[in-house]
Amino acid sequence: MFNNNNVQSDLWQNSVLRLTVAGCASATALCAIANAQFSGNTTAPLTLRSDYFGYAASVSPRVGFTDNINLASEGAREEEYSFSTLLNLSAIASKPRVTGVFLGDIDLSYLANQDEFVVNQNVGAAATFTGVDNWLYLDVAGSSQRQLLGDNARFSNSLNSARNQRANVHSYSVSPYLHHRMADNSAYELRYRFSQTFIDDSDTDANPFDGDLLNDSQTHEVLASYESGNLFERVKFRTGVYGNRTKEDGTDLILVDPVTGAALLDPSTGAPIGQFFEYEQGSAFAEAQVALSDNFALSGAVGYDEIDTDLAAEIFFDDEDLSGVFWRAGFSARPSRRTNIRLEYGERYGDDFIDASVFYELSSRFLFSASASRTFQTRAESNLSLFRSASRQILEFADRLREGQELSPREVVERTNQFAGGYGDRSQTIGLGTTNAANAALTAQYDRTQFTGAAFYSDTDFGFRENTSFGLSLNVDRRLSRRLTGYGNFTWRSTDTTVDTSTCESNPTFFGLDPSAPMFDPMTACATLAGDNGKTNTLIGSIGASYRLVENVSAFAEYSHAERFSENAALEYGENSILAGITLEF
Repeated sequence: MFNNNNVQSDLWQNSVLRLTVAGCASATALCAIANAQFSGNTTAPLTLRSDYFGYAASVSPRVGFTDNINLASEGAREEEYSFSTLLNLSAIASKPRVTGVFLGDIDLSYLANQDEFVVNQNVGAAATFTGVDNWLYLDVAGSSQRQLLGDNARFSNSLNSARNQRANVHSYSVSPYLHHRMADNSAYELRYRFSQTFIDDSDTDANPFDGDLLNDSQTHEVLASYESGNLFERVKFRTGVYGNRTKEDGTDLILVDPVTGAALLDPSTGAPIGQFFEYEQGSAFAEAQVALSDNFALSGAVGYDEIDTDLAAEIFFDDEDLSGVFWRAGFSARPSRRTNIRLEYGERYGDDFIDASVFYELSSRFLFSASASRTFQTRAESNLSLFRSASRQILEFADRLREGQELSPREVVERTNQFAGGYGDRSQTIGLGTTNAANAALTAQYDRTQFTGAAFYSDTDFGFRENTSFGLSLNVDRRLSRRLTGYGNFTWRSTDTTVDTSTCESNPTFFGLDPSAPMFDPMTACATLAGDNGKTNTLIGSIGASYRLVENVSAFAEYSHAERFSENAALEYGENSILAGITLEF
């Protein structure tokens, strides 16, 4: 499949259900949807002929303690007690012409020692509307989370720890499109999408992202495509054109002369030049699959990109390196009814890469998936693409029910848990970047035990700095008795940020430095910054138990420990935290 970037691939991929596998690693919103859809035996098939509505809601008062609320280095730790209420609401509704889903967690907390009320949210909604069958459609999506700031932001299992390392990130998109499928299963599509992401970092002080440094992001996209369907027996192809205009702006900071400290001016307008990143992309593509047998096909794509960077982006990227012919070649295979493999090697955006997806279902209890890709986009805009992918899977699940298929509600949980599980650990930063990414997930579910494992790798080149991160997570849930469940999880993440000190010295405001500050020395300041953005390894583990008091009321308690290791002692921290509470389900 043609894969321009995470945002673009979501425009035309018709079946992403096979690409993401995860289990109910914790009490996530998607697990709640499954519980609402079917009470009792959740493996029983669910059918939907026309209308369906399901929801789940819970209220969980809780009390917590942490011995390092700011995740500070040794010697600066501060204890904190919290009293909070977690509100959860999840709902899915489907009618012949509209399907919508809402996923939401809102935490209201009072921090006793700081005498402060705080709010943490992780909510999202998506819907698809049918205006004219087989012709006119509309997709909308939106989300709001508190996300990490910077590549070395501090994090733990304690929701309120290091709040100054997180910011509110709000996103939405609207996409009207024409889609017409012919009798031979060929299809035409013409789509427009407008997306916008707002980052409120005014109350943060995460080095180097002091308040109001991060940009918002706005994207216009257009796509026209044709797919051959069953026009040929052994050959399937897709061709089309794509356009993208993205601008990242909204920061309070402007570019300055590193010597004089004076604002740099746009020679055409005389206005100060802000830290704004902009690019335009036009692409033409053709992709094909040639079936050599019923279970094996050669696959690949070829196309051309024309990318024009502007404003601050043109300082760090050479348009000739990003533009030009791109290609991928490989194979797709389906060795069994439960297995799909696509593996392709190619070149794009000035470097080679692997584009792949794997789905393996050993049984209804054992699922595995993996994927790899190369993208070019802003970090802010990538925020919305992940939620669109997850919500799209839920909407397609309802569409399959509407078509008369019989499906287990467990399937939507196992294959669409990306948003609710771990999504909040994504970090926001400034600038455009080319990213190579890979991830894998494994779920094993038995009568009394469920295991979930995931691994990821990401390498992003922003032009003026490079960030590499990788890690894994493991989660085990074990039902010890009819009322008692024990659980444990472990997370490891390694991050290495390399700062270009020469770029920092010539453009210090890109790194949150103020050249107008008294006694400012760019060489000293940038050398210190580079040292503060080195390699870190963060380990987090927790154990807990939940006891069902009555049918819809449970009590729980858990202990967590977080530890970060680094060659720079200032980047290290440790934390112990305890959380206990009661959950009332509706």
